[in-house]
Amino acid sequence: MSRLDNCLTAIVGDRVPLETARKTFFFLVGIIVMLIVIALPTPEPFYKGTEAIPLTQSAKCVMGALCFAVIMWMTEAIPFPATSLSLIVLLHVMNIDKFSNLVKLGLGNSSIMFLMGAMGLSAAMTESGLARRFMLWMLTKVGRRTDRIVLAFITVGALTSMWVTDMAVAAMLLPLGMSILQGSGCKPLESNFGRALMIGIVWGSLIGGTATPAGCGANVLAMQYVRDIAQLDVSFAQWMAVGVPGALLMIPLGWFCLMKLFKPEFKEIPITLDSIKAELAALGGLKVKEIRTLVVFVTMVFLWLGGSNLEPYIGFKAPEAFVALFGFVLLFLPGLRVFDDWKEASRSIDWGGLILIAGGISAGMLLASTGAARWIAWGTLSGVGELHPVLRVLAVITMVELLKIFFSSNSVTGAVVMPLIIALGLDIGMNPWVLAGPAGIATSMAFIMVTSSPTNVIPYSSGYFRISDFAKSGVFMTIIAILCVTFSVAVFGKFAGMDIWH
Repeated sequence: MSRLDNCLTAIVGDRVPLETARKTFFFLVGIIVMLIVIALPTPEPFYKGTEAIPLTQSAKCVMGALCFAVIMWMTEAIPFPATSLSLIVLLHVMNIDKFSNLVKLGLGNSSIMFLMGAMGLSAAMTESGLARRFMLWMLTKVGRRTDRIVLAFITVGALTSMWVTDMAVAAMLLPLGMSILQGSGCKPLESNFGRALMIGIVWGSLIGGTATPAGCGANVLAMQYVRDIAQLDVSFAQWMAVGVPGALLMIPLGWFCLMKLFKPEFKEIPITLDSIKAELAALGGLKVKEIRTLVVFVTMVFLWLGGSNLEPYIGFKAPEAFVALFGFVLLFLPGLRVFDDWKEASRSIDWGGLILIAGGISAGMLLASTGAARWIAWGTLSGVGELHPVLRVLAVITMVELLKIFFSSNSVTGAVVMPLIIALGLDIGMNPWVLAGPAGIATSMAFIMVTSSPTNVIPYSSGYFRISDFAKSGVFMTIIAILCVTFSVAVFGKFAGMDIWH
């Protein structure tokens, strides 16, 4: 047992289960830290010229509540969704805002509708078999070379997770990868090919999640913060203008990194891919549900990419959240029905994840409105405005990636970081999207810690790599990702409304 476990056993004895004692301990730590933050003397304000940037008592209360939530998120003393709900309760008890407004800020946010619709589309692609058909088709084109198989898994994972949630992509690729490894006689923790393939599944899923707003829940959260706090309109296409080039750069570089760190022990697998080809052939032609899902998918992507440019032709605005909800509704209509009933669809939606994001939005918006975000950002990152434009982006992305080591959720990282970054951009006279866009993309890049995302845990459960293997390779991949996103912003940012050179 660890030293903490021994101490807890000494305090509570053997009658209380150790896990319960641990959760109780961290819950009390969270409460104490929150009270300390609130009770600390108010620090001196920072100054922007002659303008004072103070830390108000309300701001301290929001910071204290958020410290409590971060401790709960990091230790899982309380489930993630329950922690987010507790934020709404605490902020109301502290009289920071009305309960109705807190609920409206979180659960009434349009990003919740976006995520529900995107999850519904992801579930439809999985349920109909369309996603699996696509992946099987791609794998039949690869051949028997182990390096090409790893590249194919990263590429397929990335392309699919641009539109399907990261976790679903990892779950779909895992059995295919396992069948290849087991058929090749690769033993867990002994095979470099096994390490490279399983970590490649994680990387592909995460890389694709950075490319589009639909790829990860933290992405739409970042866009929504920019709209609500900075009052700037950011489109689906703008995100892709930077996200897609960055992701396409990460794919070959990530693959090269894996091949150098975990060089496969044989060049070709000792079996053919006939079984995969046979499975694809057994599927036959596109089924009715697959065709329906494809129609809805193409419609949603067309509306997402068209954005405000389509308004003169369709007669109304089609923001991303509306398109996601519209597509989700289409999946239930006669002629396009993919789900037989609501229960079937609702089982595929991560309602806990939606609650997690809702609570985070409430706290994040108050972090901005009370001035806490501005005070923190000015005290820690105000010097970034003096850096070279490229180094500004590099510094922001690096900071987000360091925070990813401690936060076990992309959405938690986004909820904590985005208000700070936006407040900083506004204060130093920069377009907030120039800093918030790269930061939003960076929240999806959980390459170092297995616990940083449920997506990472799925291939880890196969037993083919250690946590140390993942962390070692993840450090290199994080550096690669930071440089790729920075390069993409520097080169393609002008097409995304984040021209760092002006």
